[in-house]
Amino acid sequence: MHKATSMGFSLALPYGHLHRYDFIVDSGRKLSRVQVKTTSFLVRGVYRLGVYNYDSQTGYDESEIDFVAVLITPEGVWHMLPVREILDRRTLFLRPNGYVGSDPYAHYREAWHLLREPDGLTFG
Repeated sequence: MHKATSMGFSLALPYGHLHRYDFIVDSGRKLSRVQVKTTSFLVRGVYRLGVYNYDSQTGYDESEIDFVAVLITPEGVWHMLPVREILDRRTLFLRPNGYVGSDPYAHYREAWHLLREPDGLTFG
């Protein structure tokens, strides 16, 4: 939440524990539901991350969240993944900074600008 507010976003927290998202980001033109995940689990040179609801063991879908914000804790690096990138997945493998080779999620690294893109609930 600190990172998002430091980038000029306004945040709202849901009341209670009934929602699959951790907070709502207001970019001034749209609202996005964001689920936050963290990982420090390095396996064979990639970070492993579970992308599902730990209570129900089910994955996320477009009716519940808009983005998954992933913090790779040891590197202090964020990935802003649209929900379409995690549909039908329960595990992601993210490459560390400086990884040489194919990295399917590299373009989502520090991609906070996606929260300002016009898909989603738009105002004005």
